[in-house]
Amino acid sequence: MSTDPNPSLAPNPSSEPLPAEVQQALAAGLGNFSLRELLGLVLTTLGQAERQAYLARSSTDKGNGSYPRSLKLGSIPLQIEVPRTRTGDFRPTLLPPPYQRDYPEETQVLLLALLASCRSLNAAKTALRRIGLSGSEEDLEAVARELLEELELRNTRPLDPDLLALFLDAKYIEVKEGDRLRPASIYLVVGLGRDGKKRVLSCVAKHGRENLEDWKAVLRGLIERGLRRVMIVIHDDFSGLLAVSQGLFPQSDVQLCVVHMQRNAKSHLSKTDATEFEQRWRAIKASWDVEVGHRQFEELCDRFVKTYPTFIAELRKKREHYLAFLKYPEGMRRSLSTTNVVEAVNGQLEIMRRNSGGYFHSEDTVKFKLGLAVSSLEEGRWRSGARTIISALHQLNAMFQSRFEGGL
Repeated sequence: MSTDPNPSLAPNPSSEPLPAEVQQALAAGLGNFSLRELLGLVLTTLGQAERQAYLARSSTDKGNGSYPRSLKLGSIPLQIEVPRTRTGDFRPTLLPPPYQRDYPEETQVLLLALLASCRSLNAAKTALRRIGLSGSEEDLEAVARELLEELELRNTRPLDPDLLALFLDAKYIEVKEGDRLRPASIYLVVGLGRDGKKRVLSCVAKHGRENLEDWKAVLRGLIERGLRRVMIVIHDDFSGLLAVSQGLFPQSDVQLCVVHMQRNAKSHLSKTDATEFEQRWRAIKASWDVEVGHRQFEELCDRFVKTYPTFIAELRKKREHYLAFLKYPEGMRRSLSTTNVVEAVNGQLEIMRRNSGGYFHSEDTVKFKLGLAVSSLEEGRWRSGARTIISALHQLNAMFQSRFEGGL
């Protein structure tokens, strides 16, 4: 979803209480998103789903892309992508009347109700029926399911064969099933393309706690979808995952997340030693030279080996994978040393989890809100490459070409 570049259209802050429907939407776990972004995203997604239902009934018409349109929902400016067909006979029901850009107040209430109630397929259908999308039960079923299953498409679409980086992380959640809570894990993979843009390649929720077999399935799925060459893979030191990454991507560097390692150090070292350990590690991250960084790493290990021999022995064994980021351009080292890119999605989910009472109310809820989190990032701050990435992009691509294509 495009954002409106005109700052003069932004809604004015108000000290008056929020309408009940807005409070309900925020309480449903969506409060970390701009309401403007959410509504634009939902309208765009519903329009695409409605077109799909229309095309399923019309054998003589075909999809023909979309066009941007600026609208207003009360005081909220929206930018949406309106789907169209070749004949021009299709027009999304959720658009305001022709030549108008303002939605009536009743529609605003109904759209907010949709955001607040999409915890299941039936709840989505009920909300869509109230909006007046269609009198057809088949259309309501198709559009509601499209809204909730957009996430599945993200896990099946073909991938670019070449990536600069791959970031992996999993998040533990609980999902309500009947009258009990069932543990589940969300496996997230974010790719950094050679164009400098970040994209969510896989976001899969599976029953149970994080485990190696699920990670194998997720990573093999990426290869089956076309991924071939990755310069660096970044993940935490989950048991067995390092060997899996090396086996599937033998020409890639594998970087173990230094933030996870520093948290681990705090649990092994005394408070005073942990503070010194962190200071020494910051010096390593700021090192201007690979050899200097490795020397500082050895000095750190020598300092603590007598007091914490087991922890330091494990650190030394994986030195190559804790220091892989030092091979890369200085401006990119911080980004390539941690899984913080994935934490951008996990952070959204954590706020949603807390706002929903500490758990997700159904598997559909997980899909819907995970889809919103991903779309919000990809259509928002990830829409353009970060400045630090763009500034180092030429160097990164030269490194990629040298490694995989035998030089410039």
